[in-house]
Amino acid sequence: MNDLTNVLSAETSSPACGIRSQREGRSNESLRRRRVRARAAMHLSAWLAAMLAIPVVAADEPAKHGPWHYDRDEQTGLQVHTMEMTLHAKAEPRPALKHRLLPDDFDLIDGNAALYYLKAEGFFEQTAARNRLREIYAEAIKKANADDTDISQLPPYVWRTMKPVELPLAEVKEFLTLTSFQPQFLAEAAKRRRFELDRDIQHVDDPLGYLLPEVQSMRELARTQTLRCKVAMAEGRIDDAIAILGQQYALAAHLGQDDFLITNLVGIAISSIAWTDALQLAQHPDAPNLYWAYAALPNPLVDISHSMSVERQFLYMQVKALREVNETPRSVGYWQDFLDRIAAQLGSLAGEFGVGLRSNDPAANRAMLVGFVAAAYPGAKQYLIEEFDFSTEQIEAYPVAQVVFLALVRFYESARDDFFKWAELPYWQARASLDRTRLEKEFNRKANRLGWSAAPGRLLLPAVFMAQTAVVRNQQTIALVQTVEAIRMYGAAHDSELPATLDELPVPAPMEPFTGKPIDYEYHRGFAVLNGHQMPGLRYRLILRFAK
Repeated sequence: MNDLTNVLSAETSSPACGIRSQREGRSNESLRRRRVRARAAMHLSAWLAAMLAIPVVAADEPAKHGPWHYDRDEQTGLQVHTMEMTLHAKAEPRPALKHRLLPDDFDLIDGNAALYYLKAEGFFEQTAARNRLREIYAEAIKKANADDTDISQLPPYVWRTMKPVELPLAEVKEFLTLTSFQPQFLAEAAKRRRFELDRDIQHVDDPLGYLLPEVQSMRELARTQTLRCKVAMAEGRIDDAIAILGQQYALAAHLGQDDFLITNLVGIAISSIAWTDALQLAQHPDAPNLYWAYAALPNPLVDISHSMSVERQFLYMQVKALREVNETPRSVGYWQDFLDRIAAQLGSLAGEFGVGLRSNDPAANRAMLVGFVAAAYPGAKQYLIEEFDFSTEQIEAYPVAQVVFLALVRFYESARDDFFKWAELPYWQARASLDRTRLEKEFNRKANRLGWSAAPGRLLLPAVFMAQTAVVRNQQTIALVQTVEAIRMYGAAHDSELPATLDELPVPAPMEPFTGKPIDYEYHRGFAVLNGHQMPGLRYRLILRFAK
């Protein structure tokens, strides 16, 4: 799980997490194995998706991380991330859609954004710059080790969490010259409609073992972009800051078009990086009102519907022979050949069943599968009889392997759709209607009765909901900053006063995506509080005042 946390964690968690492999000197082969395990963990523990950007905070130790204050309630364990904001009233721009974060659909170029992101990552003919960056990171690691200091407190990592006014501008700008070739490519990428890496993932032999180094590098692009955005704000180049913020959101949205759920979650992490910059921008005295710019963003910004459809078929993509399993009687010889093919197709999934399988030894895997079939037969037989009304005579007429794999497929597809069907409803509606604890208990009850044949379902299904939670949390962050802009608009017409309720706003406040109800707003004398609805383990809180 720690490997997956490193892969997915957003910038509001410790900036040091992305460089742990450097500090520990892990080999490329070790990194490859960890990434395979991380993707397996994505299926085993998808609940970590909802834990993006939730650093650990001791109950008695409130922490400060840049503009954020972190507290944890000792009784409930709920973390509250609070930002105090000083706003400047700003009316709606004229024309109202003068400012945009993403290009209007009419203006999008029908090209592939991935090419430009890869160019921005590529350091083509930039050997000196790449070497210098490595030296800077190595020097920071060396100093952190020598001083026993958290590397997140040292440049360049600490710059990522500083407020724009706190940045040592000369140092940061010198650092950014090492990647000065990137902005032109990122600007071009944001104009493109599509994001395609031509994976042809449905026909890949071992999709679970598919490496995604370019996706992790895109997170590094976002980390560098946040420095550019802060510098632009510090120098009063507000149009540039808005453009960079839009490029961050464009990168996040583009990653939502990829086949892999883990890529989508990196997109959500990038949007989380952009959100802190958006809140900083909303406090700049020269920042225009961006209410309509946020309203024009796609909702959700990172759409996981495509990758969820891939996820739903993932078992059959990984073990393609399972597509043949049905009720048609087949000979013992067929099933002997079937085991050979299954053993060859397990790939990186082999070691996740916990029965001694290995990804690189099909012969050993086949021997283990024979034992797996024998052990799974009693539970599989009983399951098919009780759950799918097979007769005892019908079951006993099948070869043993057919009974086991038929039960495996029937259980997987039934349990899979019990989880995935809720994604067809709005999150707040599914959340209100679904007893997840009951569903998971029923899943575990059937899986325990079935036995070994439930292994793929146990691996791939139990926490599908939490990927959706990550999406809705991203929607919440955009809704909160859009509400801040609506309050700035109200202040422009009311002498920089805060509204008593959100009903007084001149434009609609977005709904809280976790509940489908209005965002929680508390008016106090001289300040107001916006509370994001509690999500698993976390709540965002914005304390708002107008500048005098």
